[in-house]
Amino acid sequence: MMRHESRGGGQRAEAMPPAARRQLALVCGTDFLVWLASGAIYPYLPVFLREEAHASVTMLGVIAGAYFLGVFAFSAPAGRLSDRIGRKPMMVLGTVLFAVSTLLFVTATDPWWFIAFRVLEGIGAAAVVPAAQAFVAEITTDAHRSRAYGWLTTAQYGGLIAGPALAWLLYALEGGQGVWAFRAVFLCAALVTLAAALLLAVFLREPARECEPHGAPERAPWQALLSRPVVAIIVVVATAQYAMGAFEVVWSIYLRDLDASMRTVGLTWVLFSAPLLFSFVGGRIADRSDRVVLMVGGFAVQAVCWLLVPVAHDPTIFLVVLPVDGLAFALAFPAKQALLVQVSRRRWLGAIQGAEQTAMQLAAFAGTVTAPFLYTWIGGACFAVAGGVGLAGLVVAGPTLHREWVRIRAAGSGRSPRLWPAEPTDAVGTLSAGRDAAE
Repeated sequence: MMRHESRGGGQRAEAMPPAARRQLALVCGTDFLVWLASGAIYPYLPVFLREEAHASVTMLGVIAGAYFLGVFAFSAPAGRLSDRIGRKPMMVLGTVLFAVSTLLFVTATDPWWFIAFRVLEGIGAAAVVPAAQAFVAEITTDAHRSRAYGWLTTAQYGGLIAGPALAWLLYALEGGQGVWAFRAVFLCAALVTLAAALLLAVFLREPARECEPHGAPERAPWQALLSRPVVAIIVVVATAQYAMGAFEVVWSIYLRDLDASMRTVGLTWVLFSAPLLFSFVGGRIADRSDRVVLMVGGFAVQAVCWLLVPVAHDPTIFLVVLPVDGLAFALAFPAKQALLVQVSRRRWLGAIQGAEQTAMQLAAFAGTVTAPFLYTWIGGACFAVAGGVGLAGLVVAGPTLHREWVRIRAAGSGRSPRLWPAEPTDAVGTLSAGRDAAE
């Protein structure tokens, strides 16, 4: 039986069992395919809507926000549902729904239809993400959980980087113009996502999970799920996500207003994303050191990078700032994911992951909505505002995270720190009936 250990103080992490490695590789591989499909769509959908569907800039914003609306509205209930019916059904169903909604892109040129299509995509993502995050938690122990989340993040951003290259090839093969040049990209993205769903349906194995004790409530109250450390982590990641929403909408416009070439614009996106391919390294570091320190330090560096953006008026300086920003995220995110599991009630991991996704997507939506107005008003200083929001989240959550850090340091002998009364556990899905009955 695997030992459940804390990475509070630098112990050597044990090897992941072969069965868990195979399941992790499957989830990473299918996530790579889904994010590749998304990466293929993102650069081309706005151009298609503008040139072929004749959508206004306002409509483009509405269509972009529709995706966040779907994720925001359904992440929490989808996470709760995965706690009841299992992770695999939600992952397969969500991936199929994402594929079908993408396939619908080839059926219309009326921009109003794309609002519905993007909402459906968001619902599909809401079904997949909380369940997948909880699945990874359940097939790993604390000794190597950050590493697992690091590999998952690496696979996702690897797909996001590879997607535009595939899209460019498909677009060129169809003549580089006209409706079907775009539809070739959408069709291929849908087929790739359907392939991922098929792989999950055939090869994914539901993790063993204990049955709920007799008399246990079917739904845990939110006050029981959202403990202070959980809320603190959600506050940090949501306030950091606000900057990413602003970045997605305004960044390219800001660079063009600084007379940057399109080559420089594209290069900054790549330089931000490329360090995220090394998230697996961040995961290995987090499994051997203090996760709280890595998470807080990484998100703090990100916030400072956004504060520096309006100070620099030479776009070439961003070629240095953005890789640092991406590297900070690669260190912080795997540590954050594992820490969230570490302080969560294990029976309700899906619900907690769903709540986190809801907060993140709401913050990203706020960034996409407010950044254009801020940019019109104060220009590039809107990124300093985003950095300030991130630092404010760290200040608010700091005292709670410090107490949790002290708790983890005190458990440096290898015993896992407990937010709740201690009981033996060897994996996330193996809990004593005592706590479940108490819940």
